[in-house]
Amino acid sequence: MLTPSVSLAVDTAIAADEILLDVFINQQRKDTVMLLRSKGRLFAGGEDLRRWRVRLPETNPLTHYGEDFYALDALEALTYRLDESTQTLAMQVPPGLFDATRLMGEETRFSAPALASLGGFLNYDVTANHAQGQTNTNGLLELGGFGSWGTAQTSILALDLNGQASAIRLDTTWTRDQPMQLNSFRFGDATSGTSSWGGAVHFGGAQWATNFSTQPSLISFPLPGISGEAALPSTVDLYVDSALRMRRQVPSGPFSIQDLPVPSGQGDARIVVRDMLGREQIITQPFNTNSQLLKQGLHNYSYEVGFVRRNFGIDSNNYGRLVAVGTHRLGLTEQFTGEVHGEFLGNQQTLGLGGVLTLPSAGVLSGSFAASHSDKGMGGLLGLGFRRQSRSFSFGVNTQIASQRFVKLGMQPEALAPRHISQAFVNLSTTDYGAFSARYTQQAFYDQEDKTIVSGSYARKIGSLGNLSMSMMRFLSGNAETVVSLNFSMLLGNRTNANISTTAKPGREQAQLQLGRSVPAGNGVGYRLVAGAGDSDARQAELNMQNQVGNYSLGASQTNGQTAFRGSANGGIAFLGGSAFLSRRITDSFAVVKVPGYSGVGIYADNQLVARTDTNGSALLPRLRPYQKNTVRIEQADLPMDAQIDAVQLDAVPYLRSGLLLKFPIKRSRGALLTVVLENGEPLPAGAQAQIIGDNVEQNKIFPAGMGGELYLIGLAASNRVRVTLLEQSCEFMLPFPESTDPLPYLGIYTCTRVEP
Repeated sequence: MLTPSVSLAVDTAIAADEILLDVFINQQRKDTVMLLRSKGRLFAGGEDLRRWRVRLPETNPLTHYGEDFYALDALEALTYRLDESTQTLAMQVPPGLFDATRLMGEETRFSAPALASLGGFLNYDVTANHAQGQTNTNGLLELGGFGSWGTAQTSILALDLNGQASAIRLDTTWTRDQPMQLNSFRFGDATSGTSSWGGAVHFGGAQWATNFSTQPSLISFPLPGISGEAALPSTVDLYVDSALRMRRQVPSGPFSIQDLPVPSGQGDARIVVRDMLGREQIITQPFNTNSQLLKQGLHNYSYEVGFVRRNFGIDSNNYGRLVAVGTHRLGLTEQFTGEVHGEFLGNQQTLGLGGVLTLPSAGVLSGSFAASHSDKGMGGLLGLGFRRQSRSFSFGVNTQIASQRFVKLGMQPEALAPRHISQAFVNLSTTDYGAFSARYTQQAFYDQEDKTIVSGSYARKIGSLGNLSMSMMRFLSGNAETVVSLNFSMLLGNRTNANISTTAKPGREQAQLQLGRSVPAGNGVGYRLVAGAGDSDARQAELNMQNQVGNYSLGASQTNGQTAFRGSANGGIAFLGGSAFLSRRITDSFAVVKVPGYSGVGIYADNQLVARTDTNGSALLPRLRPYQKNTVRIEQADLPMDAQIDAVQLDAVPYLRSGLLLKFPIKRSRGALLTVVLENGEPLPAGAQAQIIGDNVEQNKIFPAGMGGELYLIGLAASNRVRVTLLEQSCEFMLPFPESTDPLPYLGIYTCTRVEP
């Protein structure tokens, strides 16, 4: 029955007919649904309109058996045609009546890495130099360990100078990354966070800081968005500099796409909306993005407390003053990011504010202010900058002014801050005439002579011959001089290149010819030959070699009649899963792949063959991308026919400088064919069910008998008790399974002896 709404209560006798219709919207079939017809008007159900993404009209509905129905003629600009002979309803719905579709252009997918397996690694780098009858040997050793508790590394520098050997500890740090929270905690040696004006210091202590690298898909700065309308389902293509950057499918109606994947800087995005009939509409939209900004609501922080490290690289354990440092940046809006930075020592405190503001169609304005207190008294700093960046033209200026008593981290206690540091630059890139750049830098000091430098450069491609670059640097202060450089490089193959460079300054002119061949990504050899001319008589020859377990180089050089020889070797050792593997230097992440019992199996990472399993069925998989999905698969053709394969592909998402143990679920089927006869000599009837009795993993499986009493069993042990059931009768027999290289051995004929059920 039909119940009138409150506003229609005066119509106490409203009659409506139920009609079952095939509904088409903008030439697309949707559903077969029930509509109501009353007094020549059609009413559609509210749930159906929502499913079709059509906005509900702002009118009171009719209620029919508890469901609301809305008059179609109440939807402005909507037209329809009812064909009662075919029971179809064709509606033309303008885009504005559809609910808006919201999509993301650059989608961020947070992923949680797999907890690292317990293991470690060792990296070594050894060099030996022989010159003027003396040989010096130096080495760098890095030890690392990892597990579910995080990662820990320490590095030691070993020196042998003039027969005096020494060992210096560099960094020792324990790190725990929290990718889902986008931060890292470090304990040990670290470098403090910096701000737009603050200094940095090497210290020993604790640090808690944002770490965007733990989610590589995250874009931390604001990206532009677009809006439009599509009358029919359409494809939206984004072009930047004529290159396709994104493709999305949108349904009929208004749409908006946020976070368009455009590069940093200013430019124009061209959006092509193409509907299912091939009709196109083009939207051109300017954009202005800057990586210095943060998305609205996004935080970027770094907090440290510890003791300042002194004479790093010279002393192992020289720690000084207690220091606390804090830096926090926040995207307050899509156009403005604010910053606060503080540095606190016993006799020195510095606190300041900063910000970055995007000016639409203009550029990016940045500013900072800081004040300090120390034994020198009160001091202040003021900074201001502007930058405009586009694909072909960029320029910027910035200046920082400090009072004589201003102090910050990184300054020596007796040093005075520069009075001001000012810079200006201009970059111009053209398609046909190359790229130009110019830069001006001025530094003014309270306690030393000012420095002013003007520089410029030009680079362009010379057809298919190579690349030409020129630069000029003019020192306008002190002993004013000009340095001019010219460089031409050309490729002679995929890995071979030649380079000619000249440098001229007052009283000295020199040239250098270099021919080199880089080592390949896999195993191989490379070289480098250098010859000097003019005021330089330098000669150098170097041979570089690389294999799966290290990099090696041998070289000789001659300068001013003195000959020197040099050799080096570096590599690493990975420890994981109870085994050790030789490798190149371990700088990212790695995995140990196990295919138990199968040697020589090809291991692929991102569809590239990178290793084969050893005699134990293990292989080291180096150079995995941390915090990203690395697809690892094995070559199924390398496995024998009797291998039971549950998966040939696994995804590895490791932590930085950690290892994962990837064990593929593969085992031998240990299967065999045999013939079973009953006690009367007749073959076992087809369809009888056999089962291995005992603790075997296959004991719950049922194996049906075939014609002529043939039976195929898998999961056999050295000795097996097999029970056969037919209807309500059972029989058993013992089945030995000798080791064999045959993937499908035939074991013979066995008699099944009846047992009581």
